[in-house]
Amino acid sequence: MDDWLKEYYKLQETNWSPTKLSDTEEKQFREWITGTQLFTNLKPIIAQDLEKPVNKLSDNEIIDEMLASGEYDYRGAWKKGVTEEISPYDKMPHWSSRAPDGTWLKSPKHQTAWKELFMQQYGQDPDSIGLDTLDKAIQAVRPQQQILNPMYQDPFGDTTK
Repeated sequence: MDDWLKEYYKLQETNWSPTKLSDTEEKQFREWITGTQLFTNLKPIIAQDLEKPVNKLSDNEIIDEMLASGEYDYRGAWKKGVTEEISPYDKMPHWSSRAPDGTWLKSPKHQTAWKELFMQQYGQDPDSIGLDTLDKAIQAVRPQQQILNPMYQDPFGDTTK
């Protein structure tokens, strides 16, 4: 099994939680996030999901919805100076999986957390080579066998097929 995949499965076992802010910091964070392209892009989508007109939702309601999944630590990104980048592949704003100091900003459960580890090993964004899902990435590096979670204990002693 490739190192990036081992690291991804190990990551699933870690205790991850988003950053907590003081009341003053929270106010500053909320002011900051409303100025991001992500906020601008998500505002109409969230309004539609909530079946409310955009002009009837406050910025705080939008922010609360953005943060509800808890899969990305936007507060931690703000504290560590991480900003969004527009992806050349989908033209949408995306945020780094880790802060410059190595702190994980994406939850290990985030559907794209594996991409950071893949890029670290191969030096290439998996999206740039058409690997937009974990399954596709696994098949690309190990096309002859199906990789199962190494933490899984098969009652028959097999971990790969």
